[in-house]
Amino acid sequence: MALYKQIADNIKADINRGVFKPGDKIPSIRDVATEFGCSKLTVQKAFERLKSRGWIEKIVGSGSYVRFPERINRTGDIFDFKTAYLSESFFPYLQAQEIFSNLFDEQKAGVFSTPPVEGDPELIATLGEFYRVPTRRMLIISGAQQGLDLTAKVFSTGISENILFEDPTYPGAISLFKAKHFVPLEDDGPDIAALDALLPSQIRLFYTMPTVHNPTGISYSLDKKEQIVRRARQHPFYIIEDDYLSEYHESPAPRFVDLFPEKTIYIKSLSQTTVSGIRLGFMIVPADLYDKFLYTKYTSDIASAGLIQKFVREFIQTGAFAEYIAKTDQKIRRRRAQVLGLVNAASGLSAQLPQHGCSLWVCAHKTGLPENQPWSTGREFSFSPQYRNCFRLSFMNLDDTIFDRALEYLHNIFSRMSK
Repeated sequence: MALYKQIADNIKADINRGVFKPGDKIPSIRDVATEFGCSKLTVQKAFERLKSRGWIEKIVGSGSYVRFPERINRTGDIFDFKTAYLSESFFPYLQAQEIFSNLFDEQKAGVFSTPPVEGDPELIATLGEFYRVPTRRMLIISGAQQGLDLTAKVFSTGISENILFEDPTYPGAISLFKAKHFVPLEDDGPDIAALDALLPSQIRLFYTMPTVHNPTGISYSLDKKEQIVRRARQHPFYIIEDDYLSEYHESPAPRFVDLFPEKTIYIKSLSQTTVSGIRLGFMIVPADLYDKFLYTKYTSDIASAGLIQKFVREFIQTGAFAEYIAKTDQKIRRRRAQVLGLVNAASGLSAQLPQHGCSLWVCAHKTGLPENQPWSTGREFSFSPQYRNCFRLSFMNLDDTIFDRALEYLHNIFSRMSK
């Protein structure tokens, strides 16, 4: 066996025996070369072998560390602080099973009937009551991404030149609209002076997540919203309001769809507040655009899945959804406090505050974020250099049975980042 393979196997055996634990720094290339009486190049080759197999990771300027060997999800990632969906284990599947069973008992094969293009009328009425929104111009969609896709098709001509984004913002929207124009975010919303500098151009749309923003977790103040509405009346432009996680904000300010319904395209996904597999949401569009959106939806998919629409209607009407939100909110608060405690205890890290929702937006005050991070990096949400050392830490996709170990893993990463 080649010497570099022997060295790699020896280190791997030490890891398996617990000599080096997850998060521990292993001896340097120089020290290992001295121990085995070989060249540093041979040891470097051994380290590369260990790294490629997921046993260690290298932090520039710090050294090599043991990775957590346990794999905990289907994608093969380590403890997953990237995924911003709620864990499926939280979902009340017994209640869901009962709802589906009742639907089949009552409607038989009728549960598969195709609803109108705009959506199941009873579901539309139910959503209007639950979210306190008008129903006359509501469309049921398969999720926020379809709402954005329909918007892109309705405003197809030169849209990349005519749409404004927050900085940072949701990467799916950046990719879809080929974003070119950005306004910096402050703690309570966009920088108004920067917004004013951009508006004289041909801005027709402003895409925003004003409540529990992704990725920063901030929420717009009412003052900022009113200032934006005044500018939307003056210039004018449409506001795309992507309601990301308002259910998990105890006192959100009035929405743009409340303040300026005639120019607001309101989009709400339910997969963020239930489970990722429930690909359903709704959008409310201004009266002057409704026919265009309805036709565009018809040519796109005719109708969103009828069975899921019926399930969501019953899930809300029985009170199961409200109960689920209340229980999940308590879990979110507990976990956020735990993760925030780790961030605050780590040297050189700070979290954006106040924050709501299922993630923390964290910035490092020095360079050297580890490779193969278990979180989403700042560059995924922004082209700005100022966010290169920031990351979104999502903590609700982890099952309760592994969360404590995931926190330990995170603590180990933060500890060595501080060295």
